[in-house]
Amino acid sequence: MKKIATLHEKDIYPEKQSAENIEYSNRTIGKAIVLDAENRIALVGNKQNEFLLLPGGGIDYGENIQTGIIRECLEEIGCVVNILNEVGCIDDYRPRDKKHCISYCYTIRVIGNKGNPKYTENEIKIGMYIKWVTPEEAFDIFKKQKLELESGKVTFYNTGFNIVRDLFFLEEAKKLIK
Repeated sequence: MKKIATLHEKDIYPEKQSAENIEYSNRTIGKAIVLDAENRIALVGNKQNEFLLLPGGGIDYGENIQTGIIRECLEEIGCVVNILNEVGCIDDYRPRDKKHCISYCYTIRVIGNKGNPKYTENEIKIGMYIKWVTPEEAFDIFKKQKLELESGKVTFYNTGFNIVRDLFFLEEAKKLIK
């Protein structure tokens, strides 16, 4: 899969001083740009903060990346989906958590009707929800969120990485979304 970017903490939080010689553990992540019948994109959020992200999450040990993304879409947005195209891969290094995240993204189409998400107890507790938006609205949301990150309004460490990563994925997928 095409590598889009490698992100380091200084790319997300320029004022932070990262420790040297960190031993990172790898985490494989699947992300999805999910399109419904009206070509709207699914975004997920929670009531703990106002930020929206692309659906997806950790790929289980031994799980195929595409199978994991399909599972994540069923869990997070309640949709049976079909993978259309590879968007690309982004590496990021999160020193605070000692994580090297390798995120794979695909464009995906909803098959049939939208169903109900299968949220975990924690996702219910934090008020996880889905928002369907046009591709233009998705770009506007992520550009606004990136500006908020740059102005210091993002207080959740991982959310900063996720906003930048998902904006890269949307920009790369622009030519695939018609």
